[in-house]
Amino acid sequence: MAECSDDVGRFLSRVTALGPQSAVTPFQSVNWLAPWLSVLGPSADAEPLLVTVRDSARGEIAMLLPLVLRRFYGVTLVEFADLSVSDYGFPLLGPAAPETPAAAAEAFDAALAAVPPVDVVRLCNLPRTANGRINPLALLPNTTRGSVRNVALLPATWDDYLAARPRKFRKALRQHHRAFDAHGGFRVRMITDPAEAGSLLDRLDDLQRARITARGRRYVLDRPAYSNFYRTVLAHGAQQRFAMLSVLESSGTVVAIAYSLLHQQTCTAVRLAHLGGEWDRCSPGIVLVSEIVRWLIENGVRRLDLGAGGYDYKKRLGCEAEPLLRLERPMSIKGRMALSAWTTFAGRRALLQSLAASPS
Repeated sequence: MAECSDDVGRFLSRVTALGPQSAVTPFQSVNWLAPWLSVLGPSADAEPLLVTVRDSARGEIAMLLPLVLRRFYGVTLVEFADLSVSDYGFPLLGPAAPETPAAAAEAFDAALAAVPPVDVVRLCNLPRTANGRINPLALLPNTTRGSVRNVALLPATWDDYLAARPRKFRKALRQHHRAFDAHGGFRVRMITDPAEAGSLLDRLDDLQRARITARGRRYVLDRPAYSNFYRTVLAHGAQQRFAMLSVLESSGTVVAIAYSLLHQQTCTAVRLAHLGGEWDRCSPGIVLVSEIVRWLIENGVRRLDLGAGGYDYKKRLGCEAEPLLRLERPMSIKGRMALSAWTTFAGRRALLQSLAASPS
């Protein structure tokens, strides 16, 4: 059995009551969802569809689904609370969480029966597992392969990490350090204080905007809704050190910045940008992430997650690619036609541009 509500406060109270282990990835934690539902979602007219699925026999919570409804060219679309900022889709798991395909299908059918009539359900970036937990949505039939996630288990020491990397990587890292020495060296700071992070978030926007627009792509993360969202996440999770900025500086210049989330012994990098030009020979992105790895190991964090997307530098840093699945289900004739249209290149492009660029 399931119920659907737009009561954000009650839903987040249920999330809190289930405990921190219910949020398998940081994108379903209260520290992420509360800012998303209060800041980013409303800016895109995303209506909360907050679903609670319970075990029909005992009434225990099986899973909580933080979904939203959006309208896209006349099509009503149900998706995770995402808008291109949440890397992974994963239900919050309760004590009756389904662990078999049959149980997952029964729970998902109950969830669909609870939501209002819609045209398309589109749930993207579903890991099969995360932190040792099964994703019930990945057990459903008719899922398709999408992107990949990139995760590395970290060893006990920095020396062990370096020893596990190829000789070519170690040699290149030494060369990058020597290139920084020509600029007077570098230092890296890890920042969780929202007050200290404010101006650095502006700098992160500047760096990312320059890199993305240089490739001819549209940059949206500095728009007011997104900018406010990332600041709110830092402030909301400050007490738990949930969000962290990692800053690489050389000779008084901020050369690279990463925005990461710390959750369940995992550091998930969600944004990374650096200066180009004369700094390219220093490979500031590689140097910064390697220093983040050193800090994580020294502070007992066991996993590095470099997020979705198959980029070569993630493999060089020791991450293994794991598949992410996509579940698309038409719920009406209009939805079936829309999904058919979105399989074309032009249709996919229009959809992605709309989902990524709507908030103001």
